[in-house]
Amino acid sequence: MASMDRKNVFIITEDLGKEDVAAMKFLCFDLISRNKQETITDGKGLIVELQYASLVEEGDYFFIAELLYLIGQFKLLRKLNLTKQEVENKLQDRTVAKVSPYRKLLYELSEEINTEDLRGMKFILDNKLKKSTLEKESVFDIFTEMEKKEMLSESKLRELKDILRPVSCVLVKKIEDYERKLQGGLQQTSILDSNLSQMTLSDKKQDPPRNQEGSQGSTEGQSAEEYTMSSRPHGYCLIINNFNFENTELGNRHGTDIDASALKEVFEWLGFEVRKADDVTGAGMHGILKEYQSKPHTDCFVCCILSHGEQECVLGTDGDKVYIRDLVSYFNGQNCPSLLTKPKVFFIQACQGKTNQQSVQVDGDEPGSAALESDALATPFDADRLIGMATVQDCLSFRSKQKGSWYIQALCKHLKQSCPSGEDIHAILTKVNNDVSKEQGYIRDKLMKQMPEPRHTLTKKLVFRVPVNSQP
Repeated sequence: MASMDRKNVFIITEDLGKEDVAAMKFLCFDLISRNKQETITDGKGLIVELQYASLVEEGDYFFIAELLYLIGQFKLLRKLNLTKQEVENKLQDRTVAKVSPYRKLLYELSEEINTEDLRGMKFILDNKLKKSTLEKESVFDIFTEMEKKEMLSESKLRELKDILRPVSCVLVKKIEDYERKLQGGLQQTSILDSNLSQMTLSDKKQDPPRNQEGSQGSTEGQSAEEYTMSSRPHGYCLIINNFNFENTELGNRHGTDIDASALKEVFEWLGFEVRKADDVTGAGMHGILKEYQSKPHTDCFVCCILSHGEQECVLGTDGDKVYIRDLVSYFNGQNCPSLLTKPKVFFIQACQGKTNQQSVQVDGDEPGSAALESDALATPFDADRLIGMATVQDCLSFRSKQKGSWYIQALCKHLKQSCPSGEDIHAILTKVNNDVSKEQGYIRDKLMKQMPEPRHTLTKKLVFRVPVNSQP
């Protein structure tokens, strides 16, 4: 798509009617929170919220094209320098499409529900939904309220079929066709498998390709095994955020609070109970990890560590080393039985050495560098573990004082964009690798680059399912 400026994009919104905006808002329901949706009154407001959610960016407005295509506004695609066929072809790539198949199903149903059908639905739902909702004229309001009351979700379509059965057999058949397609699996795993081959995650032999269901639906059968993520909350997300190193020779980590806030926001949205610990010493880190080792865990455990680092370790605010092999061992199957066979996920923003990979004003996580920080890793792997490192072995990682670190900001961005469509963590981390690899900055006039490195011994597909009506 040819480059466009923001002014031209806003001009497009002037051609959108009230019903168009309502339809686009509904298609974005998994991507923009309910509270923020309520503030949107026109197309311009929608574009602003899409920008805040990093769904559209300067020079990349394809998501707007996706929405226009789905609501049938093909003529407006020309103002984005696109044709209907070009958009249709691009959306065949599941990693490009942001609107989930489930959300598209509901929209297609809404297009076929006439006034009489809607009246019949309201009659059946009379004792189940608020009177104020039933008085509204939009089927979108009905679907939204049903989702809020957990009467409707991608894995819970039976009640909607029961409501529609006396209203329209055609609509029921449409839902059943969709369910059969999910059961048959969407044959898109080749993309994910190619992503896996690009990651040197472990010496463990990879499983053969597995079939994948719909973008948000749960999987069935051994051929599409996925970690269970059905509890609410899914589990703990522990953030150790070290800024203050004034009692050491290390510099304070300006910008780390931006990373911590971004992680807190995204993992709360994903349904985790987030706990944050600031400025923790080496001994304090061991104490906190031991505390969480003994807690009752549900679906998953996530630990994010933002600190200075050296080879094979992260540093406490007193400069003491905490070796990553010790850090992750608190949660292996032997030491933490309640997490046995469950995913343990670690994201570590720290350097692994002092070597430049060849990068804004940046800070570094490496002791003794003028503006950089570094972390390190040499870790044995147990089952069901993933470690996302900000950089590869022996190299520096970078952090902007104003915007946070390249790695954590890219991670949060792609979790927000990709989790609603059901992408697994391998695909998401490949996108993170791509984003960070394109970043660059300068230290003492020297070009700096960075390459993250995810490593894992996961035995199933890990998908962070977004709880219905979760607020990002």
